[in-house]
Amino acid sequence: MARKVGGLFADQMICQGQFICEYAGELLTTEEARKQQQIYDELASGGQFSSALLVVREHLPSGKACLRINIDATRTGNVARFINHSCDGGNLATVLVRHTGSLLPHLCFFASRNIKEGEELTFSYGDIRVRSKGLQCFCGSSCCFGTLPSENT
Repeated sequence: MARKVGGLFADQMICQGQFICEYAGELLTTEEARKQQQIYDELASGGQFSSALLVVREHLPSGKACLRINIDATRTGNVARFINHSCDGGNLATVLVRHTGSLLPHLCFFASRNIKEGEELTFSYGDIRVRSKGLQCFCGSSCCFGTLPSENT
């Protein structure tokens, strides 16, 4: 039976709104991300692999996507790669932060509520579940869907 992988935990009380970290990794084109996801899916089918490829879409007010960023922290990343998913939305909010002169925004995590020392840090990986062979979710929330969010990358 598979189990929850890793996790990141607060080493002290964190106040609502406090900056936690940026999600850092290798920036990939959409084509590169699709190829990597196929490789990661094959490795994950053995149950001993967990990727950290995150696809971020920035939307226009109309709802249409205007920017797609593929951040792969599987081989090169920071502590953010260990933040697990929670179907209830978790205790972290994701915010795209823009800096003057920077072409792409940075994906940053902020505390969405007060977080107790020792509490696991989590966020929602998304709502879409369209891939037929989605990975099992172990978030443990009362509203758990049973599978991790997924899409056809």
